[in-house]
Amino acid sequence: MRTSSAFVALAAAALVAAGCSSGEDSDHSSESSAATTSEAPTTASAADATAPTVEELTESLALVVAPNVDAATKAADIENGQARLANLEQMTAALANYGEITFQVDEPTVEGETATALVAIATPRGTAAPTPNTWVLIDGDWKVSDASACQLLAMGQAPCV
Repeated sequence: MRTSSAFVALAAAALVAAGCSSGEDSDHSSESSAATTSEAPTTASAADATAPTVEELTESLALVVAPNVDAATKAADIENGQARLANLEQMTAALANYGEITFQVDEPTVEGETATALVAIATPRGTAAPTPNTWVLIDGDWKVSDASACQLLAMGQAPCV
């Protein structure tokens, strides 16, 4: 019960912080705030041609919190994932008996090699208000940005330092 309560408290705090993030954790965070849905791309870039789907983004977040997936597999889905291995192991252990965590991901906007989407996280304790999450295009694959991964890790009692 203590882990569940702590996770919900951290989830709320992390999600509020995500909305107020200064973007210091990742160069990609500052870019995401500039993305708007009213901008029309003037040229087609590789990122625009391979924009991630809502399903792909949802699956990438679910993978990060999956209790039955090893840290190395999770790290491969995250920007700077190798640097977060210990955090991923700690979070996976903390969430082992937590219950199902699901994500409601809105349609992403893509600007260059950064995709941004509002995400609501539902846990056994409730659903948090949607907050922006980002993904970055690395070697042709969309990966959870370091900043968004750190938000999830903080919620799972394994904050980035």
